[in-house]
Amino acid sequence: MPEAVGKTIVITGASSGIGRELAVQLAAPGCEIWLVGRNQERLEQVAELTRAQGAIPRIVELELSNLDGAGRFLTENFPHGKRVDAIYLAAAITAFGEVRNMLPEDWERIYQTNLLSPVQWTHYFYSKMVEAKAGTIVIVSSLAAYSGYPTATAYATMKAGLLGLFRSLWYEGQSHGVEIHLASPGYVDTGIYRSAIYRKTSYDRTMSQIDGLGFKSISAPETAACIIRAVKRGNKEFAFPAYAAAMKWVAPRMPFLINVVHSKIIKSFRKAS
Repeated sequence: MPEAVGKTIVITGASSGIGRELAVQLAAPGCEIWLVGRNQERLEQVAELTRAQGAIPRIVELELSNLDGAGRFLTENFPHGKRVDAIYLAAAITAFGEVRNMLPEDWERIYQTNLLSPVQWTHYFYSKMVEAKAGTIVIVSSLAAYSGYPTATAYATMKAGLLGLFRSLWYEGQSHGVEIHLASPGYVDTGIYRSAIYRKTSYDRTMSQIDGLGFKSISAPETAACIIRAVKRGNKEFAFPAYAAAMKWVAPRMPFLINVVHSKIIKSFRKAS
């Protein structure tokens, strides 16, 4: 991607899934890419792929839900005065189960990883970008931010929080030359389902229920490509693929149509439980 030549880019969740593919597709000669994630071995693999394209990878093994540790890295270890041209916030985890069966620690984990961490990293780099009068922040959210998602309520709640962050910060950023983007994909085929928290259900049951909805999952490479293209075009708030874009539009205007989908999710979930 020629636009990334010579730039400095930070990507969270870079060891797998959407973050990994963003790193690979954004890699360009002379581009410095900070790969942030919790799996050192996988980060090294991603680093090799970006290095092969002429990029300069920097590996940061970090548990993003550890806000104190992440904060120390940002203030003590990230190069002082380093200009960052773009940050892609792609790290996320999820949980499946009805709220009555979720544990407080489940909510806390998802809260820290999916909401507080993006807020922490956005705040740090946004402040620097305001000083530089330039920069791009890309927040990877989800269709669930608009439609909700029964049986994945904690996930939908935190993604809705990112929607609020974007819609508020965008107005502040435009006057400072900072671009804010929100990407909201539908179902994406990544390892997030394998590593999810399950309460009174399982991976196999959940995947069967998702398949039964009839919404096709898209691959992580396709998702990353869609995000990069949309940001390049200047799209600020976007959902994809087509069914996600349609549901984003429908949710606030014709919620009864979303209710049909939600009823199907609940019925399928309880039947299998």
